[in-house]
Amino acid sequence: MSTPPRAKVRASSAVAASIAATPDVPSPGLLPAPGWSHVRRIALFRREVREVLAPHALDLLWSRREEMIEGSRELGRKAEGERYFASVMVTIELRRCEALFAEPCDAATATLLAELLGRSRALHDRLVALVRPELAGLSARPAETLEISLEHRVRADDTCLLIDGDAMTIASPTASRLR
Repeated sequence: MSTPPRAKVRASSAVAASIAATPDVPSPGLLPAPGWSHVRRIALFRREVREVLAPHALDLLWSRREEMIEGSRELGRKAEGERYFASVMVTIELRRCEALFAEPCDAATATLLAELLGRSRALHDRLVALVRPELAGLSARPAETLEISLEHRVRADDTCLLIDGDAMTIASPTASRLR
């Protein structure tokens, strides 16, 4: 006849107790105690993976942009110099560039691009170049003489990059206005 279930349980617990009682034999299913490892050599270099924009990526993206620029003079200001403002909105749909890039043009790529472009000085300079003619026309000053302050934000909406910039310049009063 077969052994009753209680007898099997007693026999297996007796075997486990005898294995655990012998200190030299590791218990089945348990790992041996970890030993301390000794450092014999130190690495000279720390390796890391960083993602940055490829050198011509901004050129390709910029060539596929849609833009809208609008500006105006500050109303009601009577202080030194007049302030002129411009807003620039740039949209880049990654799916339009899909054949140009090795990476997939998906939401994850757009999010990473938005993060990298948000810190890009080259993008900042391109946005200033876009608003410069608008501010020069509003202020009736030569474009190259304007000092322009610009803040920009980049965000991703699915596979679309949305870039917004707010710019300002102050036109100092001329000598003829002071008289």
